[in-house]
Amino acid sequence: MGRAGLTGIAGAILALALAAGTAVAGDTAPRERPAASDQNIPAETGDMAALTRAADAGDAAAQLRLGDDYYYGNGVAQDFGAAFQWYSKSAAQGNVTAETLLGVMYAKGLGVQKDYAKAMEWTRKAADAGGVEAMYNIGAAYDNGISVERDLKMAFQWYKKSAEGGYEGAQFNVGNMYEVGEGVDKDLGQAVFWYQKAADQGYPPAEFNLGRLYLHGEGVPADPVRGRALIGKAARAGLALAQLNMAELAYNGVGEAVDKVKAYAWALLAADGGDPDARDLLQKMETGHELDDGQLKQASDLADTLSQPE
Repeated sequence: MGRAGLTGIAGAILALALAAGTAVAGDTAPRERPAASDQNIPAETGDMAALTRAADAGDAAAQLRLGDDYYYGNGVAQDFGAAFQWYSKSAAQGNVTAETLLGVMYAKGLGVQKDYAKAMEWTRKAADAGGVEAMYNIGAAYDNGISVERDLKMAFQWYKKSAEGGYEGAQFNVGNMYEVGEGVDKDLGQAVFWYQKAADQGYPPAEFNLGRLYLHGEGVPADPVRGRALIGKAARAGLALAQLNMAELAYNGVGEAVDKVKAYAWALLAADGGDPDARDLLQKMETGHELDDGQLKQASDLADTLSQPE
């Protein structure tokens, strides 16, 4: 089974097949904004003038934050050129996050002419300095054949370096590659190990894949209760494939009594997340008049509840 890049919260995922235990595909899109950061400037900039003064005075963290503000249009008009300039100043002082972001901007041609060679140069510099997001991005470059020849073994090696540094997206990808046997020999035990690492950090795709393995007893002793709990956690976090799985489990009475109200509620959420199979399930239930008006109202109210963070 191959992998695909993710888009949105769940991404381009493989079609659901409960019997086969379909996995969420590996996330091979380069990180646009690292989750981890060495910033010490508050996320919500209250005083742009003070921030600019600090950046002008050479504060690398302030320069990075100001670059972020221009990149996202936070308190100022969005300006990729200005973002690039401030990231460059911060990177010149060795800020690893800024170095990583310069690599992204060169790769995307944001605020600067697209230049894959410079993108890789900055990304490797950040990776050499221990930047786990940069390591991930190099893995993604090899995974997708961006500026380098596609090489899944090299992709795996870089993802693993990032994963060992604690980056949850890389931990998920390493688990996925172990599960499907791409870039490394298939090893379900290792897949479980790395999915668990990412799940421990609250990464929904890893929670789903780990839950699926527990549900079907693949790589671990079967534990339907734990499996459902993990899939449910990913579903509550908004992962459409996990929501669809919860709908199918409730609809078919897998591990619990059939509950079509709950099935409809989860399918509503998955359909809102763009899952076509969820829309098919909703249509099937509506066409078959499987719920009366009162039950449909219950399902709608339940969907509102399930969409709230735990």
